[in-house]
Amino acid sequence: MATTTPNPYATGIRDALNKRGIGNGRVGYSNGYVTVDGNNFMKADYNNKGTTYTSQGNFDKAYASLPQPKQAQISPMAQAAANVNQAVYTPPQSRVNQTLDTLGQTINKNAGFQFTAPATPFTYDAASDPAYQAALANAKSSIADQQIDTNAQLRAGGQGKSSYSETVANQIADKEMSNLANTLVPQLMQQAYQRYTDDANRNLQVQQLNYGVGQDAASNLSNLYGLQYNQDYTTPMNEAQLTGNYLPPEAKQAIQNILAYKQQAEAKGVTADQRSQISAQADQQRAILQSLGIDPSFYAATRTANQASQNNPAIRTLAGQAQDLQAKQANLSAAATVADITGRAVTPQSDWQGLFRQAANSNAPLTAAQQAQQFNQGMATRQQNFSEGQQTWQNHFQTEQFAYQQARDSISDAQWKAKFDEDVRQYGLNYGLQQLQQQNDQAYREATLGIQQDENARAWLQYGDSQQPTASKYNGMTANQIYDAVRSSFTTTDADGNKTFPTDSKSKEAMYQQVMGAGLPDGQDKQVLSLLGLTADEIDALDKKHEVGKYAPAGN
Repeated sequence: MATTTPNPYATGIRDALNKRGIGNGRVGYSNGYVTVDGNNFMKADYNNKGTTYTSQGNFDKAYASLPQPKQAQISPMAQAAANVNQAVYTPPQSRVNQTLDTLGQTINKNAGFQFTAPATPFTYDAASDPAYQAALANAKSSIADQQIDTNAQLRAGGQGKSSYSETVANQIADKEMSNLANTLVPQLMQQAYQRYTDDANRNLQVQQLNYGVGQDAASNLSNLYGLQYNQDYTTPMNEAQLTGNYLPPEAKQAIQNILAYKQQAEAKGVTADQRSQISAQADQQRAILQSLGIDPSFYAATRTANQASQNNPAIRTLAGQAQDLQAKQANLSAAATVADITGRAVTPQSDWQGLFRQAANSNAPLTAAQQAQQFNQGMATRQQNFSEGQQTWQNHFQTEQFAYQQARDSISDAQWKAKFDEDVRQYGLNYGLQQLQQQNDQAYREATLGIQQDENARAWLQYGDSQQPTASKYNGMTANQIYDAVRSSFTTTDADGNKTFPTDSKSKEAMYQQVMGAGLPDGQDKQVLSLLGLTADEIDALDKKHEVGKYAPAGN
């Protein structure tokens, strides 16, 4: 039976690299070598139609020597941001409150000094006293030595061991033990008591030192609290009274944190995931600003640290708001004063000199009072012109009637007198005389002679029928100038630069008042109004409303 030798090069190099997380974009082939990131990775043992193979062992050895990508260095602040549970939001606590809490805990811990006495009262146990045990051992040794010596002396005297010797030995022992009990034990007890009291005194001193340390800590915390309160509250409030702007210390801290986070996120080597975590941490600081009434939009994630640092936020105090209101009222009052002086409507502004520059602009609209004044002046001029024209017309009519009567009475021929009457009735005295001059020279000479014989009639003849009643000469703006001025004052421009001219009835009446107030000669005012978009019916209606032409003279 034939056997098949297994292929030792069955591991596809590219496929194996893909499984290790190295994408095709990083894998290449050059001069028989498979490359990774442009560097030789390993030489292929077998190449089948562009697909490279090797053994698993060779691949593992080559992969072990492949340089691994360096991990980006992350700053401590970025690492802290990565370790934060983003779902948890803790309202900020100012450092002043933190110091006050610590001070309270310190004071409660050291509320008042109270000596803690030893746990057990003084007692003396000689059996447990090493000094007594040593003295007892010495006493026993001394008793034994004395008894030996005494027995030796008795034996030397021939007494030997007897009841007497035992009595003497007992006396020696009793004497030594009595001396130990009556003399040494009280001394040892006094020494033990002294040690007991010394320990208690040392414990008292330690407790007093610890209490003093606690009091010093409380005093230091109290001083720190005062300094922090002065820096975070007293000084900003004093500044706010002067400037009208106040920024809470919590907001200052949040802004500093946001700027620090932005600088960390903009540093080189920070990955997108790390930047996202830093941004989430900054979101908490932006939430703090929002809760304190500070607009966080200027510190949004889309703004750089440099852009965000240019902002100078603050909360306007009540005193500052009152100052703003006073300034606004003063600007309004100044604008009203300038408008009263110049008759031009101006926009309030803080630079009061600019109010006069606004008023000097010929396109500045007139105030309502100035429009009314001009209208009244125009109406007065028109009334004066009308009165003067009516008087001139009446004078001319009377002169013409007298001259007509003188001419008629001077014509001797009744037929031509009747024709003269009819011509004058239909077309006026001048026409009647022209007809006589053309048709009957005799009747014409009689008529003109009759006129010349009377002074009043000669006045009409001298000036002739061409002397028509006229108004006083007009010296104001031209019709075109008035049209341009009114149209400019009523034209508005929106944000996109589109110009709009009003067509509502209220605006048309205001334009009517301005034009009529200009005192244009009769006829020109209606031409201007027509160009401004007013119809003849609208002009007639406004004439009736404002009683224009009520006293106009009737034609002859």
